Amino acid sequence: MKKITLLAFTLLSACAFAQKSFFGVDAGVNFANQRIVSKVISNGVVELDGVGFQRNKVKPTFGIFYHRQLSETIGIRLNVQYMGLGYNNSGNSGMNVDINYLTLPLTFHYATTKYLSFNAGPYVSFTLDGTKINNQDITKTYHKNDFGFILGGEHHLYKNFSIGVSYIIGLKNIWLADTTTSLPGVTISSKYTNRALQFTLTYKLKKNQQTL
Repeated sequence: MKKITLLAFTLLSACAFAQKSFFGVDAGVNFANQRIVSKVISNGVVELDGVGFQRNKVKPTFGIFYHRQLSETIGIRLNVQYMGLGYNNSGNSGMNVDINYLTLPLTFHYATTKYLSFNAGPYVSFTLDGTKINNQDITKTYHKNDFGFILGGEHHLYKNFSIGVSYIIGLKNIWLADTTTSLPGVTISSKYTNRALQFTLTYKLKKNQQTL
């Protein structure tokens, strides 16, 4: 009897464990931009120190993920995503930027209710082949990779469907020519970091509807 009880308990535990882990897919759009910090120093004096943005660019995103629920309210998720970023130039040059990334976010999820959760975590990105700017490979202008943080939330809609909203904050200066000296005693520095507001539709490949 004890052996049967132990076996039943083991099987129930295994089922409960399985329900706490699942895979899923997501797809959506990024409203992408880049934050540009420019500084001009002339003979040791800061002549210009400003922050600006270009015009938003709408780019697609899609991927797959593995989610592990650690407790009733806390989970961890690893994504593998195609991420389209860049911007539309706000000046007259017409130079618009498109960057295609393979992005790996690792986010921690906290469920406030059965239907709503918030998440945050780091990501690392790698540029994909074929990404160009001004008919040149993107790595002639930008670094090959990027990293930063993602902050967001997810709301359960119906059955296994959820909608997510995230804000992508790049931390790395992806601009290769970050410092130039155009004239004697004058130094110009620029820092370009990725930004994006992301909207995604998520489908979770699981039977259990109790957790996010």
